[in-house]
Amino acid sequence: MSALPSAAARDADDNDAHPAARAQRQRQCLRLLAGVLASYGIDTALLLAFAHFGAVEAVVAWVYAGAGVASCGMFALLLRRPFTERLSDPFLVVPQMIVHSAIALAVVLWAPGVGVPLLMMLLIVHAFGAMRVSPLHVLGTSVLIAAGVAAVIVGGHLHVELPMANTGQRVVSALWFALVLARSTLLDLYGAQLRDVLVQRNASLQARFKKMHRRATRDGLTGTLSRRSVMELLEQQHRRLELTGQSFAILLLDIDHFKQVNDRFGHPIGDEVLRAFARRAMAEMRASDRLGRYGGEEFLAVLTATEDASAAHLAAERVRDGVFRHPWGRLHPDLRVTVSVGVAVCRPDESVDALLARADAALYAAKGAGRDCVRMG
Repeated sequence: MSALPSAAARDADDNDAHPAARAQRQRQCLRLLAGVLASYGIDTALLLAFAHFGAVEAVVAWVYAGAGVASCGMFALLLRRPFTERLSDPFLVVPQMIVHSAIALAVVLWAPGVGVPLLMMLLIVHAFGAMRVSPLHVLGTSVLIAAGVAAVIVGGHLHVELPMANTGQRVVSALWFALVLARSTLLDLYGAQLRDVLVQRNASLQARFKKMHRRATRDGLTGTLSRRSVMELLEQQHRRLELTGQSFAILLLDIDHFKQVNDRFGHPIGDEVLRAFARRAMAEMRASDRLGRYGGEEFLAVLTATEDASAAHLAAERVRDGVFRHPWGRLHPDLRVTVSVGVAVCRPDESVDALLARADAALYAAKGAGRDCVRMG
């Protein structure tokens, strides 16, 4: 049976270069080699049973066992060497598949009377290898093993047999088949377990990636887009305008007298105001629009596919009115919050900086007009 480290040996640590991870991987591989030795022990016992019932000489069983022990010992020594870490196949799976297949085929050549049971073991070798190496390696190794089988059966002019000469041989043959089937079943169960582990790991990695992505693209306090992200979105919309001619609008929103909110009610209330403002503003916007924190109490909204100034003005009024009507008294009975909004629809051949400058000028006009209002730029 083949000594094949499975994908579980990689589960110790994502950083294989770390000494602790390397040591753990080696321990896992050695445990698998111990399992392979146990499998050789089972096969040896069955070969001795065949010898007892006259199907083969007992020396065949002992030579088979010795070859298995020697090969496992050799790979145990090799897998402890640092050079294996630099190989594309650091667990030496393909060499192990080839060596253990060669042992089985050599015994078939020597003792074709028990050839069929030994050829069954090649299926176990292939199943183990398929769990650990790439499909290309599996295909290449399978072709090589199949060529070896063909050379032994066809070129050797052998009469490969399943021992059936007497009741004892038939019982041992049936037992050998049952144990091969049992090992195949265990491999299937182990593979299913590995798939479950991989699914859980992928789900965990995906959740971590989403969390990291959110941290990188979202403002930590309000949950809106970060300044960098909303500016990237603005640049994307500008490039789309250049390609398709479809314009868009932006809103610059500034919470009125926010410094007084912090001074009068404290920074915790100020933070809650920012969070509540962001939720309310996004609730009043279309699903395709995006809101980002531009800085402090100032926010930038990108209104996609908005070419008409009156539509942009109406969208800004919805946000302004929604903020005005929000039940701010839930945070503090004396709290009142309003917002001033500057609006600009991007013009053909206008740069992003020029667009932002117009929206900023409109925002200052809204503040100069008494705040809690919308002005077009």
